[in-house]
Amino acid sequence: MNDIAILQAMLNTGAQVPLQQTAGKLSVMLKDKEGKTNVEIVNLPDESIVFKSDFFKPPNIFRGSKGERRRADFVIVSSGETGNWIICIETQKKTGKDSEYVEQQLRGTQCLISYCQCVGKSFWQSAKFLDGYRYRYVSIVNINVDKQTTLAYKPKSQSGKKVHDSPNTFREILGHKTLYFNELT
Repeated sequence: MNDIAILQAMLNTGAQVPLQQTAGKLSVMLKDKEGKTNVEIVNLPDESIVFKSDFFKPPNIFRGSKGERRRADFVIVSSGETGNWIICIETQKKTGKDSEYVEQQLRGTQCLISYCQCVGKSFWQSAKFLDGYRYRYVSIVNINVDKQTTLAYKPKSQSGKKVHDSPNTFREILGHKTLYFNELT
């Protein structure tokens, strides 16, 4: 089994977000009921899975004093021509959460992925499960603004900017309801 198939078998179907075919390409609608936000990610690689990381409820063994019980909203795991990616996504209807809080959510999701990796290696006996994946951390805010209903996010050149490959260097994207997958990587 490949990594995506293992994750599909491992994760509760209630945690998985269904993918759709749109014009021959995969897309996903990320709906956060708690935050009342919707954002569409288009042009996902064919080998992709999306799940709600906040579906996982950390055990009461953790006190939560450092934010270790928090998680971001969604995770996209994909394998394709552009490489293997794990993208942790926090969605917010409007700005308001401070960057430390968002960082803790993304960090908690990173820990959840590490736990899934350990489960895959141990219970699925897949020695290289999720090895070699590149991580990206994204916070999408001001999603439900009326003026941005059809345009997709197309960032300016990223030269000179930090790569968002750790929770403390996450990328913040403002006011877009539709995003291209490759713009998150």
